[in-house]
Amino acid sequence: MTVLPGPPKDAVDLSFEPIHEGWSIYRTKDDVLIKIRLIVLHFKLAGIKEDGSAMLALGGNLMFAITAPKKGPPTTQAMTNEQIVAAIVEPDVAFDTVKEDWNEYNVEGTKVGVKVVVTVIAKTSLFDANGDPIYNVNHQSIVRAVTKPEDKAKFQKIWSERQPQNTKAP
Repeated sequence: MTVLPGPPKDAVDLSFEPIHEGWSIYRTKDDVLIKIRLIVLHFKLAGIKEDGSAMLALGGNLMFAITAPKKGPPTTQAMTNEQIVAAIVEPDVAFDTVKEDWNEYNVEGTKVGVKVVVTVIAKTSLFDANGDPIYNVNHQSIVRAVTKPEDKAKFQKIWSERQPQNTKAP
């Protein structure tokens, strides 16, 4: 199974139900806990590879939660990504992984796992409305799925039945 960053126009919507959505948790050298969670909003079948495996695209929202032992001056000012990046004072903060939880989904009867993994944490000079420090967090999503032959056949059938057909005017 291949996961694409964005679905092509002819991608097919897939039905899914969340089984479990959890947090990935990291602790910085300053004892700050950074929690990240992906809430999947849709899965799409973007095509079938030559080996018969499905190419899935997913979309969702990321949630972050910061718990810091030392607070700073709270601010209620909304900040752009550019302002946050410009305020980075430590571009590569050391951190330990506390937990990386797999989210699980039932996608058209096939169990699909998605995990958010933090790759880089950068500290800024900014603080949020609670006085917690603001970090710029780089991450990636890892997807695993059952690749049984019957699952390949199921997604091939979905692709052929739901794919918009090219129609030509007479």
